[in-house]
Amino acid sequence: MNKLPISVTIITFNEEERLPLVLAPLKDLVDEIVLVDSGSSDKTLGIANEAGCKIFHRAWTGFGDQKVFAENQCRNDWILNLDADEILLPSVIKSLKALFSRPEPPLPSAYMLAIRHVSHLSKTCKPRLFAPTNWTPRLYHREAAGFSNSAVHDKVIPREGVVPVKLCGDVAHISLKSFRHMWDKIATYSELQAKERVRRGRSNSALLLFFDPIFFFIKNYFFRRLCFVGVEGLVMSFALSAGRALRIGMARELGIKGHHLE
Repeated sequence: MNKLPISVTIITFNEEERLPLVLAPLKDLVDEIVLVDSGSSDKTLGIANEAGCKIFHRAWTGFGDQKVFAENQCRNDWILNLDADEILLPSVIKSLKALFSRPEPPLPSAYMLAIRHVSHLSKTCKPRLFAPTNWTPRLYHREAAGFSNSAVHDKVIPREGVVPVKLCGDVAHISLKSFRHMWDKIATYSELQAKERVRRGRSNSALLLFFDPIFFFIKNYFFRRLCFVGVEGLVMSFALSAGRALRIGMARELGIKGHHLE
């Protein structure tokens, strides 16, 4: 079978547990896998090398910047971005093959994929019924979309006039290695967001510190459907709310320290 004319981009740091699941469906599907690693000390690079990935070593400079760098290393015009915890399931692979069975996929040249949450406590990659789903642009022609170099936000930004459309099928998202890993990730992200809030002069009032985590818990547990992910969903909702409080607290702390230095 001819491989699809797609370059897949993945950024990694110590992903030996989940990376084999991510790479397995890609090896015989796409023309190229570009992997940008920021200093893994586990078996990540060995796994990537065995899978035939095109590996680049780059010190961490932020989510968006790492992905912009990965884009620039691709030889194909069509790019599919996956995180190192996202696995293409058969349903979306079927849609990708159908899309590229024509000489050239039609406009619009950007497509949204359904990223569906799968619990790290689950024994399968199949998402539960009603599992949290995030539709986000991931497959795109380089002339139609691309990443911004934001240190915090790593989302594909369509060019002017390009409206991404949904591609049928699911991508399994095993976002956690463990609850400890989850909290470390939230703490790191909260620190980045706190710095961004201070830089932009955003409000970090005591009132916001009180109410924002409460609303964020309700948003995640009920509206983003983490209530359908069992114990993991409840723990995640509490932790994400704590992360909101942490980022506001850190922003207030940075603001006070900055004021003292003036």
